Amino acid sequence: MKPPKFEPSEAALSGETADIYFLRTVDILRAEGINPLATMEVFASRGGILCGIEEVKALLARVLPRTNRQVWALAEGEEMSTKEVVVRITAPYQSYGLYETAICGILAHCSGWATAARECVEAAGGIPIISFGARHVHPSVAGIMDYSAIVGGCVGCSSIAGAKLTRVEASGTMPHSLILIMGDTVKATLAFDKHMPDEIARVSLVDTFKDEAEESLRVAQALG
Repeated sequence: MKPPKFEPSEAALSGETADIYFLRTVDILRAEGINPLATMEVFASRGGILCGIEEVKALLARVLPRTNRQVWALAEGEEMSTKEVVVRITAPYQSYGLYETAICGILAHCSGWATAARECVEAAGGIPIISFGARHVHPSVAGIMDYSAIVGGCVGCSSIAGAKLTRVEASGTMPHSLILIMGDTVKATLAFDKHMPDEIARVSLVDTFKDEAEESLRVAQALG
């Protein structure tokens, strides 16, 4: 998968999402005229799949000076071990000190999602896994969660935002709400089949109104 082009949020760039003590630290150093070349290393507290590096790189590209800087990192999707350094930043401290919160948060959250996805993929033993986690996270992070899941090995995702980031087609079944509104599983399935393009998989939910075996048979007979 070709990494998407990430754009840091204005809240992250302005330091609004930073822990307050980093802002105070930068203010103090600026007032004292202290801005040494410093190296920050971020390491993994436990092993897993690294994710978020591309987003961190996009942030650093906006805040680091054009010269007198150096960034090294493991690759997106690479396995990381406990205590392993995953990114190393060397630059004048004031250029990146305010963004430590964002850097750690991006890597922690994305790597957590990617690692969880990899565990599911490995447990599935070759069965393709699709991320359906968007309903369990804040909508502002649904896309990046699905991106992380695909980095971890999922073959697809349910959210439109995640599909755009990863350049895959969003995947899904039909929701129980469609079946409930239409009042019958077969009726809803036939409507889905009628109006959806041929390339969309026909996956009918058979646990809404009746016994699953009975509903499965009804749907199969209706679809031929």
